Amino acid sequence: MTDQYPTLSLAERDRRWQNVREMLVREELDGVVVFGNGRNVADSYLTNEARKSITLLTLDDDPVMFLGDVPLDRYDVPGPRWPRWVADWVAGDPIGNLVAHVRARGLAASRLGIVGLTSRAVGEWAGVVSHTTWKRVDAALPDVRWADVADTYESMAIILGDEEQAMLRKAAQLGERGCAAFVGAARERRNEHEIAAASFQAIIAGGGWVRSPFMLERAGASMFAWAVPEWFAMGGAPHILQPGDTIAAEIFAFYGGIESQQQIDVSIGEPSPLLRELEKVCRDSYEAGLAALRPGMRFSELAAIMEAPLHSSKTWNTGPMVQTVPPIYNSGTRLNPGVDPALAVLPQLPLGVGLDGDFVIEVGHAFAFEPNAVRDGQRVCVGGTVLLSDRGVEELNTLPNHLVVV
Repeated sequence: MTDQYPTLSLAERDRRWQNVREMLVREELDGVVVFGNGRNVADSYLTNEARKSITLLTLDDDPVMFLGDVPLDRYDVPGPRWPRWVADWVAGDPIGNLVAHVRARGLAASRLGIVGLTSRAVGEWAGVVSHTTWKRVDAALPDVRWADVADTYESMAIILGDEEQAMLRKAAQLGERGCAAFVGAARERRNEHEIAAASFQAIIAGGGWVRSPFMLERAGASMFAWAVPEWFAMGGAPHILQPGDTIAAEIFAFYGGIESQQQIDVSIGEPSPLLRELEKVCRDSYEAGLAALRPGMRFSELAAIMEAPLHSSKTWNTGPMVQTVPPIYNSGTRLNPGVDPALAVLPQLPLGVGLDGDFVIEVGHAFAFEPNAVRDGQRVCVGGTVLLSDRGVEELNTLPNHLVVV
């Protein structure tokens, strides 16, 4: 797919709009208002754009986007290269225009769904709508009966249609290129900034993009933390790689708004026996998940299968072993950290988080298989994007599925 740049057709638009209208019928709603402020840009499911608009869809009318300004990029020379799904947009005060539109359509005493007050997305459980904004909407439309449908909407949106699956394959290919560039740059006496930059360059040069948190990355001779690197927020000189170090990253490779994830872990020189042991735990988890994944099983079943190698090896994890992409449902995190003697230096053990929601797995669901194992101040994490399609279980990444040695 290196030279292919798939896009979504109007047929895909109609499929999505029909999905949402069927949700409205099931939930006995007259329409839905979608706030697109979050990481997963919820309005893009209806608009195929990343404007973070407020979008209204009703049972009988096409969507309307409420924007803060005129979308100039529709009208210059490059703009028409991309067909627009939503023709009806209103610029100006988005809240005031939404309220006026709801009233003009005779919906001021209707039952409307709302997406944005809560969310399943990581870090957005309290939603993406500010208190001030919601007070204004609620006060201006006092007779609307609002129903929070974020869970239903987001869970529906992560079941990918055929065209979205093609986009995911492209995203994962770009993530694979990002991993290859990361490995190619990871050498003794190279600095971690250059290595991260090489990965970003490969993804963007191939027509992809990245979104917050952009990359999780850590480098050094010993590590058990996992987060956005300190230098993203605090500056400071990069770590210079030395023999015996590892450098690892979680890469978020997007194509056309479709997210894939890759977990690349690189050892500078031959890994220690402990790193090989941790890699085996991760590989056992990964392979068990691949063998088990099928339509009709529950996400909790898949999570339990992929967590079993942790428990039998007396290791723990700093990230989920498996999550959906985009990250909506997550397996348990920081399970049994008390097994790790290296954590004796901590004032308190990490707080464990259990399974974050459950659902029945269907064809069209995609996952980040990201098994990670931690003990004695060392961590290994491997894996990439796995798609359950009508072809079966598709491993969309190869290079990050093992500890890489350079």
